[in-house]
Amino acid sequence: MGNNRDFKGAFADEFRLFLDEKRACGLKFVEEERLLHKLDEVCIGHDRENGLSKELALKFIEPRPNWSQRTYGQHVNILSQTARFLNLHGVSAYMPDTKVKYGIDRSFSPYIFSTDEIKRIFSEADNLYSGRGFIRSYDFYPVIFRLLYSSGMRISEALLLTIKDVDLVNGTVFIKNGKNHKDRLLPLNPQMIPFLSRYSEKYNHSAREGDYFFTSPEGGHYDKGTVYYRFRSIIFKCGISHGGRENGGPRLHCLRHTFCIHSLRQFLANGVDHRAALPILSTYMGHSSITATGKYLSLTAEAYPEISDLMEKEFGGLIPVCEAPEDEAD
Repeated sequence: MGNNRDFKGAFADEFRLFLDEKRACGLKFVEEERLLHKLDEVCIGHDRENGLSKELALKFIEPRPNWSQRTYGQHVNILSQTARFLNLHGVSAYMPDTKVKYGIDRSFSPYIFSTDEIKRIFSEADNLYSGRGFIRSYDFYPVIFRLLYSSGMRISEALLLTIKDVDLVNGTVFIKNGKNHKDRLLPLNPQMIPFLSRYSEKYNHSAREGDYFFTSPEGGHYDKGTVYYRFRSIIFKCGISHGGRENGGPRLHCLRHTFCIHSLRQFLANGVDHRAALPILSTYMGHSSITATGKYLSLTAEAYPEISDLMEKEFGGLIPVCEAPEDEAD
């Protein structure tokens, strides 16, 4: 490894200042320094006229055959930090899309469960056997999976619901400070209310308003990873193969995708104009814009061509060609 005095590329002075600043903040910055020297090597032989160009930046983060996703992310991260520093100091620098650091290949096609598959998932959840203990957990899964499918909620939003947030009298749930810092009040599907009521009567009879609606047997709320693990085991029992991220899952978050698609299809079947349905669906799901909702729909061309055709005809200039929806990481 080099040291912080032997940068030799076009931006050697700035790289030294950048590294010194990080160290002055108390950061060890060991691995980052090593990568900074790698970036410096890419810049050797180039002048400063065009700054840290896109060509140089992409050359630095171009995946090598032996790179893992983590390695790729580290390269993107140090490039982003360095580019930001250069721009602040009057040197033009290309800023990479920081979303790509979460995966070399961000291509993604969501899995949309069929109505029959949804029924089988619910049936398997209903027939979980708890043995001698953790009865609460096995009552929890039939409810949480139905709630995610019937509401399109993100799993984190559902797990953080408190007693006060769930109004079973008026049939609504209040999602507080969801993604994009959005609050929203959702009407519950009437068929969902009996499931929530039975669960609450059994486990929340002595709870306070601020307690979690779904309190785990160990206290606190359930862990997202635990719920996902149980979901994986259930779809395996249902004979629904998991093709991995590259092939679209299916994953727990695909219940949200499915809610979106099934809801729009129901809107259309009931004669609701898609131009009215899309804003309603966007607000209900807590998206930052109609475009974000459209990203879900634009990924369904093969399975639902009638929806894709409508979206392209009406919103072709608004909804971009995309690879992954905005809250895919949730």
